[in-house]
Amino acid sequence: QFRFTPPTHAMLAFRQALDEHEAEGGVAGRGGRYAANFQVLKDGMKEMGFELLCPEDVQGTVISTFLFPDDANFDFQQFYTELAARGHVIYPGKLTKADCFRLGNIGRVFESDMHNLVSAIRDVLVKMDVSLPVKQIEV
Repeated sequence: QFRFTPPTHAMLAFRQALDEHEAEGGVAGRGGRYAANFQVLKDGMKEMGFELLCPEDVQGTVISTFLFPDDANFDFQQFYTELAARGHVIYPGKLTKADCFRLGNIGRVFESDMHNLVSAIRDVLVKMDVSLPVKQIEV
């Protein structure tokens, strides 16, 4: 029982989320999809010269951080804007020691979405005339 008008829309959304989680196989099923998304992203970024910031023994499958390319043609704002125009929203890094960006591997995204993201990143870097494979900045 609620003291005031119950948030029925939130309750229905939560019920739907639980149903979808269960239909996907629970934590193991959802975690498997996240791991597959991460692998596509990691492999695709590696092909372009990017390495994960975190060592693999502590890297999770939820979000991945990559250092900026060490290339005078790389401009993060243009990179961000071009990817957003293609339907991909990335996150600026929040590190104090190095310029970086973060890519999410979770949510209602699948391996095909991660392939599309990697392809968009490659296209934007080529458009910016960033040399591939990239050399990343030093930390």
